[in-house]
Amino acid sequence: MNYNTQSLARISIISSGLFILLLAFLHIIKTEINPAWQPISEYALGNNGWMMRLAFFSMSLATIVAAFASTKIFKKISGQIGVILLLLSSIGFLLAGLFNTDPTTVSNENMTTNGTIHSIGAGLAGMIVFASLFFLWQVYKNPLLREIRFPLFYATILLWFSEIVLVISMAIYLPKNEGNLGPEVLVGWQGRFMILCSALWIIILMKQIKKVKL
Repeated sequence: MNYNTQSLARISIISSGLFILLLAFLHIIKTEINPAWQPISEYALGNNGWMMRLAFFSMSLATIVAAFASTKIFKKISGQIGVILLLLSSIGFLLAGLFNTDPTTVSNENMTTNGTIHSIGAGLAGMIVFASLFFLWQVYKNPLLREIRFPLFYATILLWFSEIVLVISMAIYLPKNEGNLGPEVLVGWQGRFMILCSALWIIILMKQIKKVKL
């Protein structure tokens, strides 16, 4: 372990923490957003929208720095795939911050270019969920990483649980509104839970990387 990796891990942890703090604060000051069905992307619309964009940029920084910090530890093919997926996730968060979403009430057919690019970014950001499996696989295959197995295992289980809950909720509610988001599609809290678990997974991964001595 060298100083650079420690520094990268620290930056990633701080950036992830900033994302969580900004998102929590937005829930307090933008009470016009209904968390039950409106996604976090809508906090970027209107007054104080810059805070949500900053939150997305913070998460983009957290993931790209985490990817570079991980290259020193996860050197096998599974780990490198995880790194690539984290880089894709970072691009996704960056696009989400650069291009605002359309209001939830806009149908898929009437989405603007900005809204479409934002949706693509949101899809890429979700690659962090798949990245977690590849990192966990290498941790269990490498005896030298034994000390970080359980924290990363529990963090990955929590992340995947949040993703499964979100997917099941969308499968239940989206057909009720012809595949579009809206007041009838109550998946807002599930999405928030998933993105919170993503940020926490990054924090836990980086904290474990700081422990490794290779």
